[in-house]
Amino acid sequence: MKAARNPPAAAATFGIPIPWNLASDQQRQQLAVATESACAVFRGFEAIRKIQERAAHQALHTYSTAAEKLKGPCDPQDVMGIQSHLMRFDMESATQYWQQLAAATMEMQAQLMNCGTHLINTDAVLEAVRAPLMGEH
Repeated sequence: MKAARNPPAAAATFGIPIPWNLASDQQRQQLAVATESACAVFRGFEAIRKIQERAAHQALHTYSTAAEKLKGPCDPQDVMGIQSHLMRFDMESATQYWQQLAAATMEMQAQLMNCGTHLINTDAVLEAVRAPLMGEH
């Protein structure tokens, strides 16, 4: 007759973590951080795509309007006015576009940096950094 074996869960009920449980939990935590990070990147990509879509839509509208005006007869000063309007639009929209992209990428970076912070004791880390700066030992 075989001796009855204690199931692994019985050891865990006494508060003794068994190594395979610990390794399994560490893998789960790593996967959770990786998945959370991927979500942050995908949200960032969506924000960037929306910025690009808005910029393209605005450019299409502005250039379509200019093209319609240029189809008909125009005085030289009208042509210069349209050209200067397009140049001003290009400069303003390019500046706005790059500012929005920078903001979106900074937001994505902040979200990435925030991933996994719930897995560490931030108070202990902050205290460890603060102590040498404040001259405490």
